[in-house]
Amino acid sequence: MGELEHYISVLRGGLRCITVPVPTSRSVTLIVLVRVGSRYEEKEVNGISHFMEHMFFKGAEKYPDAMAVAGAIDGAGGSFNAFTGEELVGYFIKISSSKKEIAYDVLSDMLLKSKFDADEIKRERGVIVEEIRMHRDDPMSQIHQDFHSLAFGDQPLGWDIAGSEDVVLSMTRDRFIEHHKKFYYGANMVITASGDLTQSENEELCAKYFAFGDNGGEAATAKPYEKMQTRRVFVNERKTEQAHFIFGFLTNGAEQEDEPAMKLLNIVLGGQMSSRLFYQIRERRGLAYYIHSSFSVYHDVGQFKVSAGVNLDKLDEALKCAVEEVEKIKTEKVSEEELTRAKENIKGHNDLALEDTRRVASLYGVHELLYRKIKTPDQLAAEIDAVTAEQVQKAAQKYFLDDAMQLAVIGPYSKDNDWHNVFRLG
Repeated sequence: MGELEHYISVLRGGLRCITVPVPTSRSVTLIVLVRVGSRYEEKEVNGISHFMEHMFFKGAEKYPDAMAVAGAIDGAGGSFNAFTGEELVGYFIKISSSKKEIAYDVLSDMLLKSKFDADEIKRERGVIVEEIRMHRDDPMSQIHQDFHSLAFGDQPLGWDIAGSEDVVLSMTRDRFIEHHKKFYYGANMVITASGDLTQSENEELCAKYFAFGDNGGEAATAKPYEKMQTRRVFVNERKTEQAHFIFGFLTNGAEQEDEPAMKLLNIVLGGQMSSRLFYQIRERRGLAYYIHSSFSVYHDVGQFKVSAGVNLDKLDEALKCAVEEVEKIKTEKVSEEELTRAKENIKGHNDLALEDTRRVASLYGVHELLYRKIKTPDQLAAEIDAVTAEQVQKAAQKYFLDDAMQLAVIGPYSKDNDWHNVFRLG
């Protein structure tokens, strides 16, 4: 599939409307992205963005309850879901192109005319508390929140997206109405439609169903990231059959010149099954079932981390080996063969994503929402192709510093256990 055409227009109230026609598709994905999330919250309402995501499916004006919402989409053979992150919340419906107007009808009713029924709020509190407990009981899930809190500290980026049980149980209808008014307006949204439709069809349907007043205002802004003095090591002491660890480093935020190099660094180290960490720690030594790295960015800060689940008696050895691989990539340049393989991996995954109208809609919509610009697949591929082995090494040397490394561990280990001996990056 070649480069996709895309069109963007600004409708009343500052609502941005993006169309990405995919001529070979017989479906349409409509995704509504809102510039809100846990990063935009105060501590006394931490978790409200996620809670509100749930509440939008509980009924509004035309579709008065959860069954009516689900029935409208199920009856057309569509699928729908939502997600909440630190910097955005998204709601999407993927549906046959012959039924596409249903997606606009349902999403607009949910997001603009929700009832926030007090009884539904009360019931949903229990659902979300169980969701919080489920993630807390799962070490593979909890270790990521432990490291997030360790890295960012007591500020919105370090808080749990779902909030705490106490805060969730204290949420009131007035809080939801206030939060909705504060963030769910035209200039703070991007609507993207991808698939079997035209620009005029999308714009007409957006204008019809998402009608905002002329005074749209500006997009919301979150409090800037503040570098905080936090601990180097956090141990979550609990009885488990497997140890889980994450170590990592903070990086620059999105749209910085070294972001493409960091993406490649991630693939080389632990982003694929032929990566160095997977080969050395799982395949050669059998120390872990899963081990991988990840690289994520926000507006003003980023995070590179290595995650693994290992035998309880092999934690020290696995940590030592993983840190050695991180150190090696600082001192030895990646070979051209390995770099080429990593580039083709990223570009290949991007090509596969273009076959899914939901992935296409997200690709175009998220960039426009967060950075007020769109990066096409060809532009993203060109950025990756331009990276040299020297740039990858310099990125590793810039961020993988001894005094910047932090470590979180879950397992039957004392909180007094000292793993500072793993910080040997020089």
